[in-house]
Amino acid sequence: MSVTDNQVWMYIGTYAGKEEAGIHVAVMNQETGELRIVSEMAGVENPSYLALSAEGSHLYAASEIDEGEIAAFTIDEQTHELHLVDRKATGGGAPCYVQLTPNGEHLLVANYSGKNANIFPVQEDGSLGEMSGEVHHEGSGTHPERQDAPHLHSAVSSLDSRMAYVSDLGLDQIVSYTIENGTLVKAGVTELPPQSGPRHLVFHPNGQLAYGINELNSTVTSYARNVENGVLEILDTVSTLPEDFQGENTGGDIRLSLCGRYVYASNRGHDSLIHYDIDEQSGKLTPVEWVPVKGQTPRNFAVVPGGYVLVCNQDSNNIVQFAAEPDTGRLTPTGHELTLNRPVCLMADLNEVEG
Repeated sequence: MSVTDNQVWMYIGTYAGKEEAGIHVAVMNQETGELRIVSEMAGVENPSYLALSAEGSHLYAASEIDEGEIAAFTIDEQTHELHLVDRKATGGGAPCYVQLTPNGEHLLVANYSGKNANIFPVQEDGSLGEMSGEVHHEGSGTHPERQDAPHLHSAVSSLDSRMAYVSDLGLDQIVSYTIENGTLVKAGVTELPPQSGPRHLVFHPNGQLAYGINELNSTVTSYARNVENGVLEILDTVSTLPEDFQGENTGGDIRLSLCGRYVYASNRGHDSLIHYDIDEQSGKLTPVEWVPVKGQTPRNFAVVPGGYVLVCNQDSNNIVQFAAEPDTGRLTPTGHELTLNRPVCLMADLNEVEG
């Protein structure tokens, strides 16, 4: 049981040296919103992205270093402390994204500077088997500084665990793969406009709509899965920024509300969350509001039980909590924060949470 006595357990990744506390375990009171850190874990350098098993028993961390690796932990059922059980090399530099397939059978990895994505089998004890599949991307984009080569920024599973979608910031592509016997088999490519820089992708609860944030041109693209081959097809693209904003900005992260009616995305530069409504018929997005994040560089954020959104502000060393109004999705700061160095990923345990 991971949500007891109105508590939600959370795991926070940071940019940190190997000897520093890089992963933090925190708990939130669902009723009051109160936040506190209860334990820390050193030994993994730059654990910049995390994946949590559905039952809340295991955590996986991407170590974003030149010789990339994944660290696997068991989570103590009572204290929620982390215990290292496994490490696996990713065969590529700067792994920046990990995700478990919803059926829990595989772990997907995207290596930003390694030009590759991997898939690992998950064993019954939560450890990882040997890498069972790997794909490499080739080519470049048109941005002179950011698209000199492939830069795989995320690898996201379909809700039925049958496909993986790799967002390649360097090539302006989302490459679709079928997962076949633990390998990745290319199914098709979705081309985005030049210098879009696709970064992260989330699926709607219906499994057929998806929303992706584009880092370089600060937009969000809506997609529908092709019913025959599962490849993503573009529906629409909207800006993440107000029309009057003239400063520098990059897109950060993207999430859906737990009810599936709203999309939130983060702006690094404008330092805001944008809130969109999802049209029930078309799946397209309409901007509703821009909310200042009370910090700098919101690289990552999470929608958590109790109607809260927690924003990791990388360059102001704080995690800021917002309350989402249930009927509208509008966000209001609660006054609750956590202070820690360079927070860049937060995963909340949704186990046994309804809705």
